[in-house]
Amino acid sequence: MRPRNGILALAAAAVPLAVLSSMSGARADQGPGDVEAGGYSVSVQIRLTGDAAPGGGGGTTVSVNLHPVCWWEAAAGPYQDAAAMLDWYDEVTGGVQSPGIYAQYGSRGQWEDAVAREEAGQDISWYKAYCKDPAKYPDYGLGGDEILDPIEGDGTTGVVNLYRAFGAGEPIPAPLVTPDELAQAARDNMEIADPEIDRNPRVHNTDDATLVGLPTFFWVTDPASVGGAGGTRSIRADVVGAGAAVWAEVTATTGGLDLSWPGGSKHCDPPIAIKPYVQGMSENGSCTVEFIKASTGYPGGYPVEASTNWGAAWVGSGGTGGALEGLTNTVVANIPVAEVQNIVKP
Repeated sequence: MRPRNGILALAAAAVPLAVLSSMSGARADQGPGDVEAGGYSVSVQIRLTGDAAPGGGGGTTVSVNLHPVCWWEAAAGPYQDAAAMLDWYDEVTGGVQSPGIYAQYGSRGQWEDAVAREEAGQDISWYKAYCKDPAKYPDYGLGGDEILDPIEGDGTTGVVNLYRAFGAGEPIPAPLVTPDELAQAARDNMEIADPEIDRNPRVHNTDDATLVGLPTFFWVTDPASVGGAGGTRSIRADVVGAGAAVWAEVTATTGGLDLSWPGGSKHCDPPIAIKPYVQGMSENGSCTVEFIKASTGYPGGYPVEASTNWGAAWVGSGGTGGALEGLTNTVVANIPVAEVQNIVKP
C-alpha cells in the first residue's frame, strides 16, 4: 500500500465502507458499525430531554442506530499492540517521512509515543477516523497545524490526524451525525400519552350509561395527552460526547381531541378537552356530545374513538430544521347510551 503525497492522501483515506475494519474487542463508547439498507450505521448515545422524552422528561440516555458522517473504527492490524502497530506503520510507509505520509498516517513520533505509553503500563489501542466525505475531516476535529506549510489562500495545512491511540478508559469521540437524522431519532423516541377519556353523567343501575338528548361531558384524564392547553409536546436530542454540539429539538402540535362514534363526531380544542366536569358546569366552553339515540344493538355501548393527530417540526444545530412525519394516538371506549323514559319511573 503506497500513500499518495499531499492532500491527495486525504481522499485515499476514505476507503470503501464495505471494507471497514471490525470493532471486535475495541473499547469504544459507540458500538460496532453495521451495513444496513440505508447505508453504514453505528450505535450512538443520545441524551433526550423535554416533556415528551422517555421517563417523564427529566432526561434519559439511549442508544440509537444512526448513519454517521464521520466515525472512529479500530485500526487495521494488531491495533491493541502499540509496538506491533509501530511495525505496521513502518511497513505501510516504507520508512518515509514526507508531507504525504504525515497527512494520512501522522508522524512516526506519535506512534513511538504510543509505544512508550504502553511500556509505561498504559493499555493502548489504535483507531482510525473515517469520513464519507474527506472534506468533513476538519469538522470532526481531526485537522492539525503541524508539519505542512499552509495551503495558499485559506491558511490551513491539510494535515488530518486520521490515526489516534486511545488509552484504556479514554472515551472514543462520538460519531459525527447530522441534525436531521438526530431529529428523526428524537421523533421516534417521543412519548405522548394516549387520549384516555372520562365522562359525565354516569347513570347508576344502567351500566353507567349516559342519556339520549342530554349533554355528555367528555375530557382527557391526562392533560398531556393533548399537549396541555397549548397543544404541544417537545423532545430534544443531544449527542453524548460530541466534540461540537450536535442537537435537534422536535415539537409536536395537536389541534386537540377528536371524538367519533356511529352516527356522529366532535372536535374539542386542547383547552376544552382538558377541563374535567364539575357540578353546575356550563356546556359553553366544554367538550360535550348529545347522542340522538340509544346504543341498542352495540354490546357494551357505542364504540367512541378518541384520537389526537400531531404534526411534527424540528430545529437543530447549525440553523437546520424542517418537518417530520406526524403521529396519531387513538383509544376506543364503549359508552352505553340509554333513553330517559327507560330509566326514569313515573
